[in-house]
Amino acid sequence: MKKLLGGFFAMFAMIVLLGSVYAGPADDVAPQVGNNTRFFGVSVDQDLPVICDNYGYKWSLNVTGPGQLAGTVNTGGCGIWNVTGTFDAVNVQVIATNGTSNSCCKQFTYTGKHTGRQGKTASGSWSNTCGSSGSWTMAICN
Repeated sequence: MKKLLGGFFAMFAMIVLLGSVYAGPADDVAPQVGNNTRFFGVSVDQDLPVICDNYGYKWSLNVTGPGQLAGTVNTGGCGIWNVTGTFDAVNVQVIATNGTSNSCCKQFTYTGKHTGRQGKTASGSWSNTCGSSGSWTMAICN
């Protein structure tokens, strides 16, 4: 009986340790939604003020649900693209998809951090389906 209890305890301890160490796959870059309902101080079902980035793109976004963004981005020469995104307390990811048949890339993803509910800025890195990447910053347009 002692061996059986000892074996059970050892197995239980291993499960607890493994469960507390594992944090998910390392390449999982999308924010976990959780209960966050505000981005740049805006709550669910409200439009954000127009956001500008360091490339001159203008983002018109709406907080569509807890941790969810949707809208458009005006990329200038490549037109207006549809945007979906997710955010949590500090992380943000937006994916812009080209709906036109021009020669521009079909999609790009911005992944990074924002300054929380009270903040009005975000920054991070981007990549696109054409194989390019770089860094970005964004803030509410002046």
